[in-house]
Amino acid sequence: MRFFMALLCTLVVHALAGAATVQAQRCTSVIQEDGSEYIVNTCSTCRKVNIRRKRRSIAMPVMRTYNIQPRSKFPTSFKGIGRSRITSEILCEGGQGAGINIMKPKARQTTQKKCVALKTSVTGVVILVNSCNSCRGVAVERYATNGKSMGRQAYKINPLSVIQVQSKGSAQVGYLADVPCPS
Repeated sequence: MRFFMALLCTLVVHALAGAATVQAQRCTSVIQEDGSEYIVNTCSTCRKVNIRRKRRSIAMPVMRTYNIQPRSKFPTSFKGIGRSRITSEILCEGGQGAGINIMKPKARQTTQKKCVALKTSVTGVVILVNSCNSCRGVAVERYATNGKSMGRQAYKINPLSVIQVQSKGSAQVGYLADVPCPS
């Protein structure tokens, strides 16, 4: 009997240690700056984050879900007093290793064609290349040498065209997303 109790205790300790390892691999966190809250994604994959906001005077917490792009900081809609915490974090839908919708297993998994790519030209200039037959709006983010964000900028790119991205004193430029132009 003592042997089984010792074995059971050992298994529990290993399970708890494994859970701590999984918790340490979390990519996102909530930070507060100047009265606003941001979700920061430190991983190189898109993360779908559920966040819960609780205020003292309100009985029901507010729940929100955000898709946070890789290596970015996203502002939440929460302001003022209160406490936010991340309740779950998974890969974005459609990403490699993401979950599968078990309610619609026969639903076709369509991957959206990526229209815009951030490239470096032969001369070392950073350019955006639109390979689609439609106008695209593109968001890029500039980074300093220490990795800190220097801000984001949006561009409008005509179909099948190339535009140059100015460095504006940054060490790196990162592609965030592209969407169809509003008509």
